[in-house]
Amino acid sequence: MENILKSLRVVTNPTQVAAGELPIAIQALDKVLTERGNELPGRLRHFLENRSYQKALVLLEGGEPEKGTCGK
Repeated sequence: MENILKSLRVVTNPTQVAAGELPIAIQALDKVLTERGNELPGRLRHFLENRSYQKALVLLEGGEPEKGTCGK
């Protein structure tokens, strides 16, 4: 989960990272979904599949993400 958290921090705060890190972080998140998506908790998988990266970060940091248009 640490790699997911690190990538989410890059994606949700792209102005604070070096050039080129944003696409690498997005690719890493996509790879996690492809290779281990079934192992992830349902809500986290849902947020990553829908590219709701801020919500995924809030969830992993122990918070409660706001409900979106899908109601999750």
